[in-house]
Amino acid sequence: MHSHPKHAHPHESAGKISRGEPSKTALENSLGILRDLGHRITGPRKALLSVLTSEHGPFTAEELHCKLSGKGGDPVTVYRGLAALEEANLVRRCDFGDGVYRYEYNSGEHHHHHIICRSCSSVQILEVCFADALENLVRQMGYSNVTHTLEIFAICKACQKTAPNT
Repeated sequence: MHSHPKHAHPHESAGKISRGEPSKTALENSLGILRDLGHRITGPRKALLSVLTSEHGPFTAEELHCKLSGKGGDPVTVYRGLAALEEANLVRRCDFGDGVYRYEYNSGEHHHHHIICRSCSSVQILEVCFADALENLVRQMGYSNVTHTLEIFAICKACQKTAPNT
């Protein structure tokens, strides 16, 4: 149902993933970033990062809890872990307008957005981003720590065939 993309805004300061060390995996780099920022490396946090760095998201907290199958603790532990990873800029929270946040690994390597079908909720990656120019304009206006989110909502081709009047 979902194609699972990776998403990233460039990491800033301590949250920057090192690209000069090919022997380190995304998981090892992320654990190092957490340590550098003073976060504890707990079993549930490590399990969350393991899933998020090895599988393409975005995932709901409930989906992540199910994927962890006992290694991530209870749902509250998963939410707390996600909050810590988001604070460290290692995960990005996605809002698809349905009242459920989704999370994906923030690798810092490329930037994309999502197209969400209003009918079947499938998710597709949109690699092109025109909002980067707007971010640059805002920086030129004197703002710092500028980021943006953009999700596109539409009806996919498959759903158009099944309900052409949508």
